[in-house]
Amino acid sequence: MRIAGRQTNNKKGEKLKITPIDIQQQQFNVKFRGYDIQEVDSFLETVANELEEKIKKINELSGALETKEERIWEYQNMEKTLKKTLMIAQAASEEVKKNAEKAAEDLSAHAQREAELTISQAKQAASKIIEDSNVQSAKIQAEVSDLRRKRVILEQDLRSLLETHLKLLETSTEKPFRT
Repeated sequence: MRIAGRQTNNKKGEKLKITPIDIQQQQFNVKFRGYDIQEVDSFLETVANELEEKIKKINELSGALETKEERIWEYQNMEKTLKKTLMIAQAASEEVKKNAEKAAEDLSAHAQREAELTISQAKQAASKIIEDSNVQSAKIQAEVSDLRRKRVILEQDLRSLLETHLKLLETSTEKPFRT
């Protein structure tokens, strides 16, 4: 397109073949029985003005279209960024969930091991207490048996001593006592 003496391209890069200035400056040869020159000039002026207005409008709309396309491109980039961010957030969420589940499983397994260890230690302690009790019980039973045996021996010794004293008394009562 040519506006005010310069040529411009339309949106597709195609050059306009005629400009408003071309229309205004167009000269026609005068021939016998031709058109009214003033009427033709007036018409060319009107066509040139309307063409210039249309070209301005096209340029304005092209600029607006370019601005809108840039904004659409920006929005598409924002959409892509948001989608990526959402995907990253979802992946992070899944990772956090997986880590939390693993931590819960690890904690549960650790608690299970601790419980088993505590139970094992309690069983060992109980076994030791039972064993110590059995040993103590055996000692007490041995002492009781030893004391019974000693009692029997003591009773026998005492009986024997008493019998001996009784015999001595009987013998001494049979024999007169000399004075």
